[in-house]
Amino acid sequence: MTDHDYFMGLAIEEARKGAAQGEQPFGALIALNGEVIVKTPSLKVGSSDTTRHSETYAIALATQKLKLRTLPEGSIFYATCEPCPMCAGAILNGGIKTLVLGARNREVQKFSSNAFQFKDYSVDAFAKLTGWDLTIIDGVREEECVALYRDAAVELTR
Repeated sequence: MTDHDYFMGLAIEEARKGAAQGEQPFGALIALNGEVIVKTPSLKVGSSDTTRHSETYAIALATQKLKLRTLPEGSIFYATCEPCPMCAGAILNGGIKTLVLGARNREVQKFSSNAFQFKDYSVDAFAKLTGWDLTIIDGVREEECVALYRDAAVELTR
């Protein structure tokens, strides 16, 4: 098991915890030098805050915890799903240069009628548009991450 597998597993656990509390099944984690800085679920539903995605929340908590405007060089961001444009902006502004993804939007958009509907958007295109020097590692525990959204869609239809 690689570090990426391990840390993505922790992000998946956060997504599952959030989903068990009625949240959308998103999880994020920020690591530095093999240590977890923060791990977060989405809190958008329970907080009635459309900006409380797991990714924006992770950036906020990590910068506050470290008392820094941007995260230290070498920080790695883990997301169970490809970040939306808002979240990508927060990750960019947080100083992240490595993003590890579980599921891509194209893999999960079929499970929702209103989420993930960003046409041709990808975090790669966002990085290119903004000149962000971002390394993307995708497909880490992809099947488990896709299952988070597939299972949530099943639950919502019951």
